[in-house]
Amino acid sequence: MTWLDEADSEPVPRVIIAATAVAMCRGGLVECVELAGHLKIALCAFADRAPPSDVSEAAEAACDLVDAVRDGNVPVFDHRRDRLGRALARYWAARARDPTMGGQRIPSHVPREGG
Repeated sequence: MTWLDEADSEPVPRVIIAATAVAMCRGGLVECVELAGHLKIALCAFADRAPPSDVSEAAEAACDLVDAVRDGNVPVFDHRRDRLGRALARYWAARARDPTMGGQRIPSHVPREGG
């Protein structure tokens, strides 16, 4: 089983992958419609249950973004995509710091090369 197969069977990776794609898309609302559709489908995988707490901020921002796409509201879409990007940055930063995810604490002072 590849990581893509796992992403298809679990809602969290599907939402995070689709949300990250939308947040990184540099086009406007029109260019992001297809990706937002994938995000909406991924969010539906949560069905009647709440997303895990570490994903809840990004999932809420993603739902709001999908609503803006549905409404065709460009300024609101832009604002909500920025909000989604900030939520994802916090999500990924937590993963980067988590030693169980391969993260590690970086010393406050790292000596420079040659000195």
